Amino acid sequence: MDTKSTERFLHIRATARVQSYSSYSSEVVIFQNHHVEILLQDKRSGSCLIETLGSYLDPCREGSTLSLDFDNFTPSYIFRRLAKELNDSNLSRYMRDYIFDESQRRDLPQGQPLLITVLVESTRRVYLEREETCAICLDDFESKTMSMFPGCYHQFHRECLCEWIVRRGI
Repeated sequence: MDTKSTERFLHIRATARVQSYSSYSSEVVIFQNHHVEILLQDKRSGSCLIETLGSYLDPCREGSTLSLDFDNFTPSYIFRRLAKELNDSNLSRYMRDYIFDESQRRDLPQGQPLLITVLVESTRRVYLEREETCAICLDDFESKTMSMFPGCYHQFHRECLCEWIVRRGI
């Protein structure tokens, strides 16, 4: 099976509020979740139809939480602090803008320590090409519905997959 390509999409949300407890420095808490979305491309008919097969938590990457103290919210300081901790300059650059914007909100009292929470949703899109035959019985897909097993990129007839699962006791 060919994996045509993989793309990464980021969705970042940040919110700020004044620290509720006595603190001399501001804090940024980053929550990261990683997902995989499987898309199937069908090039058999001459067009490039894409079907979404599902989305689930990425088994290769666990979610994480990171808490960082910040002395100031200048863009260069934010970037250096994030890049050091995340080892990802692109992600650090994206997050810097959200954190900076939140730190400059007019409705927050300036000069007081802030708590900024950042939620990063990372989605890895994997594009697969539709196979011609079932990986179990090796017959064409023309007559029956195609299915996939979570965590596996092979394609099966729904009936073949169900029978295989029953035989394996899964």
